[in-house]
Amino acid sequence: MYKKILVAFTFLLQISGCATTQGGKGFDLVDDNEYAKALPFFEAAAIQDGDKTSAVMASFLYLSDYQIPRDIDKAKKYFELAKSLGYAPWDQYLDYFIPLAEARIMLYDDDPDNDSQGTDILRGNRYSEYSPALGLLAKTYAFGKGVDKNLKISKLLFQRAIDHDRYVYSAHHYAWWLATHPDEEFRDGALASELIKDVIEDDEEAERSSTLDTLAAIYAENGQFNEAVKIQKEAIEKLTKESKEHPQFIVWESWLSCRLKTYEQAQPWHYKSGQMPFSGATGSQPCVWE
Repeated sequence: MYKKILVAFTFLLQISGCATTQGGKGFDLVDDNEYAKALPFFEAAAIQDGDKTSAVMASFLYLSDYQIPRDIDKAKKYFELAKSLGYAPWDQYLDYFIPLAEARIMLYDDDPDNDSQGTDILRGNRYSEYSPALGLLAKTYAFGKGVDKNLKISKLLFQRAIDHDRYVYSAHHYAWWLATHPDEEFRDGALASELIKDVIEDDEEAERSSTLDTLAAIYAENGQFNEAVKIQKEAIEKLTKESKEHPQFIVWESWLSCRLKTYEQAQPWHYKSGQMPFSGATGSQPCVWE
């Protein structure tokens, strides 16, 4: 889902003619699916050049938990910087993306008092066909974050996100929750298996540790524990390799290792009942399972 947000940014940057700036270099890397490499360029452009677009991008990347571990404090830092900076020519489109960043911060900042404000933003008509917003809203209904928990509405929103996503990220997101959600009523291993097929057929996504982690969870949910163990070991090996280039990735290792232990015990891994996967920092919640 994050790639769809970033692709939209990339297109708008290209028409603004900024490809030679530090922010432009960042967007070139985003276009190559190299988000971790892009982040320093966006940070530099935001701080040194006062570039509003780059500040918004840095905030989104720190919120993504995709290639870059989520860091809510840094996301807030660049969000506040973006709000303080003036608009450059062509920057009007940021009025569409800035509220999305704000909604994500509200939902992930561990302050329950502003959760409903975040979901109100996501329910806005302007985002009714925008898959990243739909997927996050689906997650809020799946866990009752800022809204009354409603699994039926959550599933409808996840499917709507897939219907409006040209990529495989919404399918990946939904497949993960179908395998790991704490409520048996929500889980659906057969549907998760169908959804993950498109993900593993995507050349960029197939070999990522996160994709292998999801695939292993789906195998375990379907009782195929030998396959789950095999794939999870591959996921950990892949994460180790990824961490050599991007050391910050190592924060995910404890989670992958935790899930491997459950599969070795012939158990699927599910979030614990009552556990709210909206933590401000990756891995800050204990690795527990039902």
